[in-house]
Amino acid sequence: MSTDPTDFTPPGLEEIAALLPSYEIISFIAKGGMGAVYMARQKSLDRDVAIKVLPRHFGEDAEFRASFETEAKNMAKLNHPNLIGIYDFGQIDGLLYIIMEMVQGQSLFHSAYGKTIEPTEAARVVSEICHGLDHAHKHGILHRDIKPANILLDPSASPKIGDFGLARPVG
Repeated sequence: MSTDPTDFTPPGLEEIAALLPSYEIISFIAKGGMGAVYMARQKSLDRDVAIKVLPRHFGEDAEFRASFETEAKNMAKLNHPNLIGIYDFGQIDGLLYIIMEMVQGQSLFHSAYGKTIEPTEAARVVSEICHGLDHAHKHGILHRDIKPANILLDPSASPKIGDFGLARPVG
């Protein structure tokens, strides 16, 4: 069993749709180190969501599954405008998944790469990121992988911190 993320082949749209029939799977967004993300529509609430699925080998690891469940529950309790909201999570057919707020926009990395950002704008974005991290810390969650690629900018350029996959309880 390989744990090399480059060996992970994301499930196709049809497979995700069959596994999660409550969602209309719209498109594949990206593959990262810990899984793949899809854009979907939650049929019952008629809202766009992001679905992140992890490689199946994670679902086979009982310790990882327990940690995943604890972290998802902890993250779902956080409600802050600068944190990507968690709506649901689960496991189906050996596949761990998490349903999240869909943020339209680009990562801070892609938005800022090679560009000069005005100091006042940079200070505003950093301040909002700090507010989101402070909120998580006050609720016992430490991100542990904060970087521009894990921060999305919505259409109004407000940062939303995501990918708490390496997060751990504070203390």
